[in-house]
Amino acid sequence: MTERQNERDDRQILKNVSFAKKILLGLSMYIPSSTFKKTVLKLLGADIGKNVYFGPGSLVLSNDYTGVHIEDNVFVAPGALINVNKIIIGKNSHLGYQCLMVGESLKIGSRCNISNRTFIECSYSPITLEDDVTIGANAMISSHDGAYKQVYGFEMKVAPISIRKKAFIGNNAIVLPGVVINEKAIVGAGAVVTKDVFPNSVAAGVPARELKRNFRGNS
Repeated sequence: MTERQNERDDRQILKNVSFAKKILLGLSMYIPSSTFKKTVLKLLGADIGKNVYFGPGSLVLSNDYTGVHIEDNVFVAPGALINVNKIIIGKNSHLGYQCLMVGESLKIGSRCNISNRTFIECSYSPITLEDDVTIGANAMISSHDGAYKQVYGFEMKVAPISIRKKAFIGNNAIVLPGVVINEKAIVGAGAVVTKDVFPNSVAAGVPARELKRNFRGNS
């Protein structure tokens, strides 16, 4: 990927939103009614399941709301921002206070728990969270590394991220592009994950290293 190629421009995305949509979305953000928010999203083309709750100040943005699918019993906490064009959130999942999701393609399975102020960035490559995944508070998951591009002008690393069933990511952990965190793996708080984590293993540190294999504590 060359510099500036396919670069995400949020200002241009917002310019492409019609005035009527901006009015509806503005009202949905500031009116503290989950029912009103759901009504607006459905009018814009989103698929919203039963018993979905949107907290005050939460907002969903998309270039095409027909790509937004939120299944039954999903809880979106106050202040959460979902700015993803194609997103699926499975049944009984929980999105924490002020969590931020930005990008093109994100799939969240059923019964996932995404804690407060988690940041998920999938602008250039997709991110998948399978069922029963837990993401700790203030964690960051990004499928691209923009630092080199922005600071030095180097080519940006871009690769999908997959977090498999029942994996646990600790508070303040960082998951970098191209990583697979396998089933029932545990990533310690504050870890920086640069390579795959084996199933049923524990990884921690900067960069994250395997501490234990065949761990059964989160079966």
